Amino acid sequence: MKQILRLTAPTTAATTGTFTLTDPNYFHAGVAGFRLPLGCKAKLWGYTLSGTAFTAKMSVSHDAGDTYVEAARWDLAAAGNLVETYDGRPEVFLESRAGTEMFKVEWAQSAEVATSRITLLIEISDED
Repeated sequence: MKQILRLTAPTTAATTGTFTLTDPNYFHAGVAGFRLPLGCKAKLWGYTLSGTAFTAKMSVSHDAGDTYVEAARWDLAAAGNLVETYDGRPEVFLESRAGTEMFKVEWAQSAEVATSRITLLIEISDED
């Protein structure tokens, strides 16, 4: 099984928060944390930051969300768009060995405006 998810979310009118990620093809309600199925791996194929300046941080957990460790950080330094696509074979950023592994994405911005957005292209796979 291999699936590419296009997870997207806007910031809200706060200076910090956790993105509520949605994928229009699979789930609309949104999730603050995404738990990997047992035996699967997550790979980041690309991301887009757009809107006003903000910082996004992806964190991973190996204990069902009790503790998180930062895995990646991206900065949109000024208003506009920042697009990054990884060529070749992206690295695994999270592997589910116990079924409790998950990730979340948080943001921080200087003003309380809901004008920014993140999009992540993430592959969920049980293959190498």
